[in-house]
Amino acid sequence: MKYLIFSDESGRWNDGEYYIRSWIRITPEQYKSLRKEVIFAKYETKIKELKWNEFVKHYEEFKSIFSFDFEAFITISKLSHFEIRKYDIINKLSSVELPTVKNKATIEKIRGRIIYAVKQELFFNYFEKQHIENSFKALLPNPSNTDYEYKVDKPQYKQWRDIAKECGISNVEIIEESENEPGIELADVVSGCIKDFVNGDSKAAEIYGEHLKPKMSDMYNHDFPNPNLIFYGDFSEEENNKLNIFR
Repeated sequence: MKYLIFSDESGRWNDGEYYIRSWIRITPEQYKSLRKEVIFAKYETKIKELKWNEFVKHYEEFKSIFSFDFEAFITISKLSHFEIRKYDIINKLSSVELPTVKNKATIEKIRGRIIYAVKQELFFNYFEKQHIENSFKALLPNPSNTDYEYKVDKPQYKQWRDIAKECGISNVEIIEESENEPGIELADVVSGCIKDFVNGDSKAAEIYGEHLKPKMSDMYNHDFPNPNLIFYGDFSEEENNKLNIFR
């Protein structure tokens, strides 16, 4: 095993401005040391789970986690891009005329739930799939099946492993209890920092510049620049200018 890839998300697929995933690439040897450091700092601070907000509160105790040798890759979706796209199946479901009956409100509610479920399927099989595929190509070019293992915090989409398999990723473990997996906790810290940094938080900007920026994997890669804007062609010049803060 050459690398472990830990991933966590910040934001929800249907709420907010951005959906962000962090991908942490680290060797098993380095991870053993990182794991000890996180467990010790959690014991000292008496917190159950390390998350971005806890990292900020206990910055002095946890900042040493960035001293270990790992690389971070960031993938970002702008949720309005998903919403403004036209999908035939959504248009057809929305345009179906409902019968004039006493329980019309109930039928309308059911249709709303069906449309919600279809949108979720579309997002994760289209946008999220691009997050996964780009991470694989950027962090693990031409790997064998024994070179890596993806460890992902319990995702919002139950069939996440199936999507990963479609992207060529065969080794995936879904982590149900992230408080027991320091690699997932680190991924949460990174994705939370990126989200707050993008939203203009000065403390996140400071932490990014001092600790996270040196860990960013190949920021000037032509094919998969880091951070990686999902469906880059959808981003306007104004949106690109807003996100031109990482380098």
